[in-house]
Amino acid sequence: MSKTNKSCFSFRFLFSLLLLFFFAISVHATQYKLFRTKKTGNVVTLTVPAKVVLVQRSPDIKSYSLWRNGGHYISINRLKHTNNNGLSGVLPPGRYVLKILGSAISLSTSVTITLDTVYQPFKVLLWGRLNKIVKPLWDGNVVVLTKPTVITDFFYDGTNAMGIFPVGVNRAILRFISPHNIHNPGPKVIGGTGGKTLIGQTLPVGAYTVTPGRGTADGIVNGKVYLTIR
Repeated sequence: MSKTNKSCFSFRFLFSLLLLFFFAISVHATQYKLFRTKKTGNVVTLTVPAKVVLVQRSPDIKSYSLWRNGGHYISINRLKHTNNNGLSGVLPPGRYVLKILGSAISLSTSVTITLDTVYQPFKVLLWGRLNKIVKPLWDGNVVVLTKPTVITDFFYDGTNAMGIFPVGVNRAILRFISPHNIHNPGPKVIGGTGGKTLIGQTLPVGAYTVTPGRGTADGIVNGKVYLTIR
């Protein structure tokens, strides 16, 4: 067999393996749509973790909640209708139901969360904003992790401190103290492995929000935590 024929054969063999690989992924991939309207909704049971691919909600919905295994899991309270608000990350296995909070909703109101059980590593932003006067005073998103996840980067433009909070818990699991903090100068991290930076710190399995604290002279402050979910 000539070198040219050998090369063609190797290429065809590798290409066939690649096709089989993608076919195997597509066979085992399952996409779900968890939805709720004013009158109806469905139940989704996950046997494996699933990525939150997309969240779609009607503009009149200010709040909705996610129930897991018969108990309240996460509430999403948003007064602004932006693409960055809401839920990101990966949901753990369980039986899920959506509920719409509030009574002033129309028959056309709906929330839909698209989930996929097969995903590649992806980047996600956990963010929060604290306003001085303009409501809502706090705005941000919720990120759910099913594996311990390392912080790859972060941003905080306030002069106080920024905290990363498990959902439903009033105490931060990690707190970054600004170098401009008057009473307790940083930079330093409280929690985790300590040190001067959030980069390299690990968030355990759980659901999280971030709250950037306002210093005395601060107006609107922003906090961002960058993660790569695998």
